[in-house]
Parts: sequence; structure tokens; C-alpha cells
Amino acid sequence: MYYDITQYDQPSVTADIVVFTARKNDRESYRHLSMPVLSVLLIRRPEEPYTGMLSLPGGFCCREETIEETAHRKLREKTGIKEPPLSLLCNLSKLGRDPRGWIISCCYWTLIEYSNAQTEKNAEWYEVALEEKNGSYILDLTDDKGKVYRSEVRLSGTNELYNQSAEAYIPQNSLAFDHAEIIVRALLQLRSSLEKPYAAFRLLPEQFTLTELQQIYEMVLDKKLLMANFRRKIAPYVEETGEIETGAGHRPSKLFRRRTDVSEEI
Repeated sequence: MYYDITQYDQPSVTADIVVFTARKNDRESYRHLSMPVLSVLLIRRPEEPYTGMLSLPGGFCCREETIEETAHRKLREKTGIKEPPLSLLCNLSKLGRDPRGWIISCCYWTLIEYSNAQTEKNAEWYEVALEEKNGSYILDLTDDKGKVYRSEVRLSGTNELYNQSAEAYIPQNSLAFDHAEIIVRALLQLRSSLEKPYAAFRLLPEQFTLTELQQIYEMVLDKKLLMANFRRKIAPYVEETGEIETGAGHRPSKLFRRRTDVSEEI
């Protein structure tokens, strides 16, 4: 049978990228250490639709490139961040998600250590907080001046990558398009990935203390963990470097690194 491509609707395709990092703030922990805060990278849209609103970095795919290449190109062009490892999060294709027409988004997420997270152009970091309440997720994004941008996202149905019948109901939204939903999905994926610590390692320098690693877990999961239980859990994945931290305002701790002889499976 002859196949005529003009007989079928042809959507546009975009890539949208959620970039997380862990930044230090002024809050003090029980060991007088600066606590990290989970942050996401956003830009302000310079054009219609949603001019001036916050959105994820991303853009339209070209014929000459793959979706992954589009994601890397748009991230570089809009934020200055080059070639981080990207993981596919989900595909969003519901008609009406973009007022410009039928546009399918391939959504990615990544983690970068903050010393490698300096950005350019119109990109800024926003602290992320997520609360589940009455069947919805309340997403708060806070800028460095303390202004909070709130969105309420309700997910229903399945959340499988290639069988996504789930719909997002957003009664209150401070982000462009359905980008609040994408951030919520990425954060939930990040939390579930911490069954093993590989995602947490990507938010830390090559050498770290066990306290710093535990703080990353507590930051992402938004809850306190028992030190003894935590250290038993991560013991198979780390090894001592034989060095101790320097410049600490408290008793210096041993420095660790991730074990490279343990297979990484997320």
C-alpha cells in the first residue's frame, strides 16, 4: 500500500530540560554546616506565548538533528551549560498543551554539581519545594530575592514513560505551558532514583564527607534520616580517600568518593 505522509497530521517536536543542582544557603545544620537547597534552572520567555513568564530551557527540533542533540543545543544556547548527561523523563503530547498548535515535548532531566553550574544569558536558579496536599502537588519556586512562584499540579492515571494517559490539572500556575508538571515529574523521578546513591553523587564534588552525602538525600527527600541507618545503606557505594576535609569550622571529617567498581544502575 502506498504511504502518503501528507495524509497524516504532522506535529512539531520540542525538547524541554529540567536541570537540578544543590546550592548552599545560610541555614545551619546540627553540625553547623551550611545546608544545601535543591534548585532548578529556569529562564524568562522573551517572546510569545507567555512573554515574561518562567519556563524550562528548551526549543524546537530541527530536521538535521536528533531530539537529544536538540536538548543539548538548546541548553547550551539558552543557559550556557554544555553537554551534561541527560536522562529521558517523559513525552507530553496532549493537544492544547501549547497554544501554538500540536506540539509534542520530549522531556529530559539532569543533575549537575554547583561549581559546574554557572550560567549565562537569561537563566537563573530557583529553590524548589514540593508538597503533596489533597491529591495535588504544590510546587514552590523561590528566587534569590525571596519571591515565590507557586503552581498546583494534579496528576492522575498512569505515569509510565511511553503509556502516558496521565493528565495534569493546574488550577494555579506561575510557569509557562505545562512546565510545572514537568518539574514535578522530574523531582518525583529524582526522589525515586535515590534507592541507590548515583544521582546524589552527581550533585557533589569528587570528594565529599558522609554528612554532605546525607544532606543531599535529606534535601531531595525533604526529610531527616537516621545517620546510622543511612551510613549502612550507602557503605557499599563509597570508599575512603585517606584524606580529611580542610578549612572546616568544626572537627574535620574523613573524605570519601564513590566506588567505581560497583555497577551503576539507576
